[in-house]
Formats: sequence, C-alpha cells, structure tokens
Amino acid sequence: MDSFDEKQVADAAWEFLRSNSTATLIFGEHSNALSYVIAPTGELVIPAMVAMLQPCDVVMYVPEYCDNCIEMHVSLQQFLPTGEQGIFADRWNIYHGESPDVQWALVAIDMARFHEMFIDGESLCRKNPLVDIEASVRKELNVQRTKAVRKTCLAKTNVDVKDPVVVGVDPLGVDIRAPFGIVRIPASEPFRSVDDVLAVFA
Repeated sequence: MDSFDEKQVADAAWEFLRSNSTATLIFGEHSNALSYVIAPTGELVIPAMVAMLQPCDVVMYVPEYCDNCIEMHVSLQQFLPTGEQGIFADRWNIYHGESPDVQWALVAIDMARFHEMFIDGESLCRKNPLVDIEASVRKELNVQRTKAVRKTCLAKTNVDVKDPVVVGVDPLGVDIRAPFGIVRIPASEPFRSVDDVLAVFA
C-alpha cells in the first residue's frame, strides 16, 4: 500500500467516524454500548463507567461489532467536567442529553482497522477547522431557519425530524439532534465557510 492509499483509507475512516455517534466498548471481560462526540480538538469524548478507567486493553467498535465497523484500540484519559475541559462534557450533553455516568474520558486512538486495512491512530484525531464559526452557524439555523433545517433533513436523509436542533458543524456535514438520536446531513462538497453551510439550508 502506498502513502496515497493510506491517506484515502484514513480519510474514509475519519468520515465514517464523523457520520456515526454510537459505539461498543470492550474493556477486559466487559462490554458497554455508548454514544460519543468528537471534540473540536479531534478527540472522542465519552461518559465512562469506573470499570472502564481501570488499566486494561480497550477496544472500541463503531457503530458496533459488525463486518463494516471500525475497530479501534484506544486509551482512555479521565477528565473532570469542570474547568477548561468541561466543554467536552458539555458538548456530549448537547448532543445526547444528560449523561448516564458521572465519569468522563477522552478517547485516544492508538490504532484502527477499517475494511481490513490498518490506520495509525494519530491520523484519526483531526481538529475541526470550522470551530470558530460553528456557534454562529448553529444559532442561525436553530433560530432563523428551523423550517429549512427540517425540510433539508427530510430531503437529504429521508428522516423527518419534527423539532430538529443543529448541534454540530464540520467540513464533512451537519449534525442534528432528534428525539431518537443524531441525524447527519453530509456535505456534498467540504464546507469551508459560513456561506457554504447556510447555502444547504437556503
């Protein structure tokens, strides 16, 4: 495999991670289904049971263990939902509601496998280049364009979300919170500006 192929696989895996929000975590002899978000800095954020934070091998399958999943060997770093890192827990709660656990962890990807190809974990930790405009775009869509968001969501995903709430924006798409989970509207071309995003909901 040459370097170009490796980049293609890493890009496809990153897009797959972005397009999902649920996973199964295997730690020791235990497993747990959970939801995750991707922080603006690129790390995955999860609520964590105390047992997850004990020293052991941890494997994360997205969206679950199946033929087409991403298998990731990961390390968990506990953080407190206060101070500077509190924004990570806040982001998870915005996406998924109140956490079922009081412990929190950042997920560092050590190595991943996708479509039988291995990927260096560092290539799957990517900052969101739209972080500076995300809040303003969310506000515009959630306050001024709620009908357009619902209409576009139905047209692009065939899912009718009665009261959609835009919770995340990145170059590859827009995340919408629905009563049953997260619906993602993928970008046909990577978003680079506020106008690029808003044009989808015109």
